[in-house]
Amino acid sequence: MSEYTGIKFSYENMLNEIRRMQRLAGVFLASECEGVLEACSQGLESIRNSSTDRSHLWQIQEEWPIQTIDSQGEYRGSGREGGNSVYGKLCFRWEIRNPDRSRQRQREFHLFGEATTSLKIMSRDTSELIAQWQIEAGDASSPGCHFHSAVNQYGDNGLFPEWLKVPRLPSVLLTPMDGLEFLLGELFQHRWAQAVSEESEDRNSWAKSQRERLCNILSWKLDVVRQSETTPWMALKKAKPELDVLME
Repeated sequence: MSEYTGIKFSYENMLNEIRRMQRLAGVFLASECEGVLEACSQGLESIRNSSTDRSHLWQIQEEWPIQTIDSQGEYRGSGREGGNSVYGKLCFRWEIRNPDRSRQRQREFHLFGEATTSLKIMSRDTSELIAQWQIEAGDASSPGCHFHSAVNQYGDNGLFPEWLKVPRLPSVLLTPMDGLEFLLGELFQHRWAQAVSEESEDRNSWAKSQRERLCNILSWKLDVVRQSETTPWMALKKAKPELDVLME
């Protein structure tokens, strides 16, 4: 296994993803989160022009998350309204580094440390947390499959005690905008599908970017499984991607 060096991303591609998803998802986002995605973009731009000798935390904080409008039964496969009214919330924390000491304005960043996108579904009637899960990428010492999701059902009424940080389920979703589309697709089964079925520059650009990333992740996983010298699952569980895994 090669030494883990992080995952390389293009600043411009990531910023473009945020702009595209902001326009595609606009009608599904609550007024309470107006300005969140702009602040997210500005935060990444600020890091782009920052020092290369330390880690930077890029995030949408839990105190000011992306928040969806209410879904009143649209989360069901039938798409019918009339169920319990819920809404979604998304925040994330990514630890990133600028690699090029010769440039003041960076072209790329490396995702190296913490990489967690948290998704929640809340009750509109009671404001209580109904469900929570996370999309994550591992670091150099993470014990689970590098690209994974985790179900947060802890405590007295949950599935697992808080100290048992399992399961870490294999995933192909990675970026915060991947997480946002997943959340919208779950809460608005028919309306979101219709929104992204309509051809536009925003839809096409977002689809191209996501398609390339998912294909690269899936190809990497398939190569690990095919070349495994132990059981395929344990090979995938222990594998760490190369720096350029998303750039191939």
